[in-house]
Amino acid sequence: MERYFYFAESAVETTGEACLFPLSSFLGMTPASAGGTTLHFKSRNGAATDDVVTISHLGSTPKVFMAEVVKYLQGNHRNPFLAVIEGAGTGSSANVTRIASTIFSTAVATEA
Repeated sequence: MERYFYFAESAVETTGEACLFPLSSFLGMTPASAGGTTLHFKSRNGAATDDVVTISHLGSTPKVFMAEVVKYLQGNHRNPFLAVIEGAGTGSSANVTRIASTIFSTAVATEA
């Protein structure tokens, strides 16, 4: 079963700002700032540059945020989705787990 990262704004139902990446395209994470982390994915169109998602998180350092992502990856392998949603707290449903960090903003940059 393929697993996925799902990124969205808190008002995705009105803005339509969301994306989905398979875990198999995940390359790694780097600190972007004291309150931000960048996640890198293989380019959707095979370009040499990565697709990136920059997450601003409140109340946690990049190290804490990265630890939450790693905890998910090592956790329930039957759960196919990691939701990274603005304003998300802890929680899960049958098919979705949200990370525990408070997400302030999500920015996605992909190759066209």
